[in-house]
Amino acid sequence: MARWVLLGLVVGMFISTRAAAQANPPPAGYPPPAGYPPPAGYPPPAGYPPPAGYPPPAGYPPPAGYPPPAGYPPPGYPPPGYPPPGVYAPPGAMQPPPPPEHPRKVFSLTISPIHLLFPIVELTGEARVHDKIGVALIGGAGKYSDPNNTNPSISRISATVWEAGGQVRAYVVGDFRHGMQIGGELLYLHLSDDRLSASGEGLAVGPFLGYKIATDVGFTFDGQLGVEHVSAQADNGQSNKTWIPLLNLNIGWSF
Repeated sequence: MARWVLLGLVVGMFISTRAAAQANPPPAGYPPPAGYPPPAGYPPPAGYPPPAGYPPPAGYPPPAGYPPPAGYPPPGYPPPGYPPPGVYAPPGAMQPPPPPEHPRKVFSLTISPIHLLFPIVELTGEARVHDKIGVALIGGAGKYSDPNNTNPSISRISATVWEAGGQVRAYVVGDFRHGMQIGGELLYLHLSDDRLSASGEGLAVGPFLGYKIATDVGFTFDGQLGVEHVSAQADNGQSNKTWIPLLNLNIGWSF
């Protein structure tokens, strides 16, 4: 009988303890983990504990691209010109605008200041046939006086002059707007002095090297240096053939 009473008391106490536990649950995080309270210096520093194999062996990190997998990269990759020059921007980042292109020039009109000393007005008009090719026409007119004629027995020369010719230019460096050129010139020159009833003519042809600069605004400088063969003849039958230097220094405007 006592045994049944004892069992009933134990069962009753168990039931009451379980009911109390269900009515009053322990706070969150209870019971504390093993090793609580934590040791001094807790929490541990960032990156603790270190991964297996730490610290890394000598020579780490490995050189760039080491070791590449077999067959990587495939032939022809990356394509030529990639990545583009300049600072690389990650995907989605705003790309800087490309630099503005230079204004395209298709025609240059220049004048020779040296010829104004005679005075002769010589104009050269060059048209763009291709970025690397230009064709120019030359025309001039004016007066020519001989400043070295100091002999009073010989009348001073004062002749009317006109000239016409052309050039073909190839831009081996740069282009029609700005670059170094090689080419050839053909120029016809005619002089006549009505006071002396005298006239003469000449034909000059030869190669040259030159350089042309046309700014974005339009101002243009054009210089050429070379040699040319001259065949000259006067109306009295005299003739002469010789080589002379070719020098052109022009300024003007490009459109």
